[in-house]
Amino acid sequence: MSISRADLITQNQRKIETYSDFHNNMVRHPVSNQLVILRNEDAVRQAFKNLVYTNVFSRFFNPYFGTNVRKSMFDLDTPFLIDDVRSAIMLSARQFEPRINIVHVAVLGYDNNGLDVNIVFRLVNNPNLIELPLVIKRVR
Repeated sequence: MSISRADLITQNQRKIETYSDFHNNMVRHPVSNQLVILRNEDAVRQAFKNLVYTNVFSRFFNPYFGTNVRKSMFDLDTPFLIDDVRSAIMLSARQFEPRINIVHVAVLGYDNNGLDVNIVFRLVNNPNLIELPLVIKRVR
């Protein structure tokens, strides 16, 4: 049995990129006592939530990072407010989160002194949709 040239050439498989991050609360694993690591969808979901909750000019070395969604908590509930929040979230995602493609941002309005936002996005390397429900409340 002879080996053909096609059998010797192997195809390069595309490696799926893995995203990882530490948990925000720095939680330790109960058995290994190591920091808990979030991977892929959970890591990107946490990073995007941090991006939405961060105010502009609150990071010293990257002052334009974040959204000013929390300042809208003091505005009147109008259709312009909903459009401003939606566009601020989409703009910040385009600028600071290259790992995601936003499919839909739904601002549901005020409820119990908070703004309900539902964000649907997908990772660049994964076709599955990821839903991120957020409640943006005023910080005192």
